[in-house]
Formats: sequence, structure tokens, C-alpha cells
Amino acid sequence: MVKLNLVCPAALTEQLVEYLLESEWLDGGFTSLATHGHGGDFMGASPREKVRGRVQSLTVVAILPTGNVTALLEALRGRFRNPHLVWWTEPVLGFGDFA
Repeated sequence: MVKLNLVCPAALTEQLVEYLLESEWLDGGFTSLATHGHGGDFMGASPREKVRGRVQSLTVVAILPTGNVTALLEALRGRFRNPHLVWWTEPVLGFGDFA
């Protein structure tokens, strides 16, 4: 299992969430969190965001089988060509619920 983290600019959040809800690779669902990005490129930032030194974004966290990660990332890259949509993965040592 792998934890996939996606950080998405505010302008793409609705499109990304809709895409992920229909994704065949995320049958276990995902969690989305309103976040702020600090530092980096402020090209698309509003004047208010530039003054505050942070931009609004959405972070998506999903746990998925290791074999699904490459296919999902390729699909996302094909659909969302945006340098501000970033991702990283982390190994998951355990995952479950308390049912």
C-alpha cells in the first residue's frame, strides 16, 4: 500500500475532485483538506495571497495499492498539465479500520 499526496491549486480543486471520484484506481476513496502553500512560485497568486505569503490549495490524501500509483499518476498528468499540481508518495506500513 502507498499513501499518495496531491496538492492542487484552488482553481483546479473542483475538476480534480470530480476526476478522482470517478477514478478506477481510487476505489477506497480519499480525503481532501483545504490547505495553504507557502513559498515557491506565486505566479497565479492573487494580490491578497502575495501579501499574506501563501496561496490557497487543496491537499488530497489517498491510500491505494502500489500497483495503481503509476497508472493514476499518468492519467492525472494527461488530464491536468499544471506545474502547481504536485504529488509525492509515502509507504504505508499498515492500514485498516476498527469494524
